[in-house]
Amino acid sequence: MRPKLKRIEEERKTFIGTFVRFGKKDRYRPKRVGDEWVTYDVTVLLTDIRDSAGNPITDHLWFNYTKGFESLGDLQEGDAIRFDARVRPYIKGYVNQRAYIDEREVDYKLAYPTKVARVG
Repeated sequence: MRPKLKRIEEERKTFIGTFVRFGKKDRYRPKRVGDEWVTYDVTVLLTDIRDSAGNPITDHLWFNYTKGFESLGDLQEGDAIRFDARVRPYIKGYVNQRAYIDEREVDYKLAYPTKVARVG
């Protein structure tokens, strides 16, 4: 769990993170992009997430590659990214109903990133 995010749950604040790489996650349903069907969404990995005062918040977070990130153009590893986001809870973990395994827990993420900008 991310205890520093839990303390500011549902608040919208400014954060700064370091871009590491792009990734992708599978989609439940394919979507049409131009003439082809895409079965995944592009994601962005930011590390060393800090608040506007420079206090460390968490070691890493994954974000969807939204129009805000797209507007930054060509991102390079090590680029500092500033953005506003709201702290939201989500459920993570493993469930296997047949084996009676339920390892779900509440964790916290930064959602709805806006005002995304490159720093420096």
